[in-house]
Amino acid sequence: MRFSWDDRAFIATLLRDPGQYGLDTILAGRPVYTDAQYFDDWLGVSGDQVDTALIKSITRRSHGTTAWMRAFGQRWVPRPDPLPGDVPVVFEGGGQGLQARNFAEFERLGGTVHYDSTVTDIERLSGDRFLVRGTGGTFPVVCDALVLASGGFEGDPRARERHLGGQWRDVKLRGVPFNNGAPLEAAVALGADTAGNWRKCHATPQGIGLPDYVLPRQMHESHLLTRYAFPLGIVVNREGRRFFDESAGYSNLTYVSLGQKIMEQPGRIAFQIFDGKVLEAGALPLGYLGDPAALTVRSLEEGAERLGIDAVRLRDEVDRLNKAGGDPVSPVADVSVRTPKRLESPPFLFVPVVSGLTFTYGGLSVTTDAQVRGGGKPIEGLYAAGVIVGGLYDEGYPAGTGLMAGAVLGRAAGTAAAGHAARTGGN
Repeated sequence: MRFSWDDRAFIATLLRDPGQYGLDTILAGRPVYTDAQYFDDWLGVSGDQVDTALIKSITRRSHGTTAWMRAFGQRWVPRPDPLPGDVPVVFEGGGQGLQARNFAEFERLGGTVHYDSTVTDIERLSGDRFLVRGTGGTFPVVCDALVLASGGFEGDPRARERHLGGQWRDVKLRGVPFNNGAPLEAAVALGADTAGNWRKCHATPQGIGLPDYVLPRQMHESHLLTRYAFPLGIVVNREGRRFFDESAGYSNLTYVSLGQKIMEQPGRIAFQIFDGKVLEAGALPLGYLGDPAALTVRSLEEGAERLGIDAVRLRDEVDRLNKAGGDPVSPVADVSVRTPKRLESPPFLFVPVVSGLTFTYGGLSVTTDAQVRGGGKPIEGLYAAGVIVGGLYDEGYPAGTGLMAGAVLGRAAGTAAAGHAARTGGN
């Protein structure tokens, strides 16, 4: 989860046993990460069609929200195998650990969780109340305030095809297959305004062993399939051509752009290639070295022939790269494609990668207090947080901002919904 911090002492407060770790090593020369830096990083890759006021409010509240989560029992650990620019700490136990602590705290406070209960419809009743229908014995439910905190439509092949395009119908998911967009559609049918880019999504480069979808108990295994070390080498398609700017910025700011572009390549596959200097330095995460689909070869031609890459074009591309001192402009890309790395020392590691879809960008329009808009005005009693919220991303995605947005808006929505219900004397 990406958040701002004003000094190293704050990072220490997030760790269960800060004395166990060296803060200098964790921070890797980044003693602070300001709200302004956070905001600039977000806007630098998100694209133009975003709600800048909403994004600024999230970045400004990220520090306080992180401290609030710490007070409710969340804990962090140093990020394993960090790449340059990575967020220095991650949740203890990963996303599964995060949610286990969330559910435990929710139930300790008296909350009740109803499983196998899918929302299918929301109706506005008189007195600004809501009737929620769905499957399972939980429904129907009548409430005075309602917080929608669901995913988008990423789990529905037909919705992906309709909004994202035909190539996305059979894409592999980096998460569960259950987010079919039903709460989102129900809110839109109720009159909620939409926001965000409905034709784009969060998709990242993954090892070809990624399953069709990933269940919570498999999340740890899925982390080994991430392929975010591409700035250390080059990325080519089956034609042997580079199609992506590997050095456009830290990989955690550009990895989603690469994931999106892989879906446009022949066979919807790409290949990350690293030379002997990178391998000798031990710079690659463990997942790369243990990938059964990866090849270590003595020549570029051997790797290309064994993986079905155009060897002649690959050799031309690499020769052009090396001749230009590691900083060429590709003649086939729609933008200047540059890299600071030469590729000249054997052995070479070829790693096939595919795209894994995490979540969709299109969602509901909300205020900075997480209130859903309808007809341009806030809808009394209706709030949203999480992936169901739109307006945060148009093109790229800075790593860790989705969780932060969910936390900030979830906190705001819960507070506002409780206040609204209290004023109306209901639920």
